[in-house]
Amino acid sequence: MNEVLIGHKGTLRLRTEPGERSPGATSDYLLITANFGGLCAHKRVYDLDGWSLLLSFFEELEACWRGWDGDKLFASLEGEFRLVAKHVGHIRFSIELNDFERLDPWTAKGDFDLDPGEELTAAVEALRGLLTS
Repeated sequence: MNEVLIGHKGTLRLRTEPGERSPGATSDYLLITANFGGLCAHKRVYDLDGWSLLLSFFEELEACWRGWDGDKLFASLEGEFRLVAKHVGHIRFSIELNDFERLDPWTAKGDFDLDPGEELTAAVEALRGLLTS
């Protein structure tokens, strides 16, 4: 598996590129695509530890699936990718992708939803397969 699609009313797609990792190793890069109706933004993002903190972020959401107070935050090492999760009956994610390296830097922001039961569990399992296989 080299791709995971998460959410509805907007989606987050995480993809590893074929050949970027050795057998049994994780990839340090993900191609992240945010799709919010008319807006589609993608960015190749680096992470030092094979994205273990992103997986831990989603596992923590799954452990607290009945709800939590406030926002839970994940940010990539260099700040190019941010996710904020808020439990409002369903899980509302706010995503931010940034490309600071260009002459004309850009930022894309949007929201997507995820149901906290089976949909969240399926997302965690898919992420685990993507990031640890």
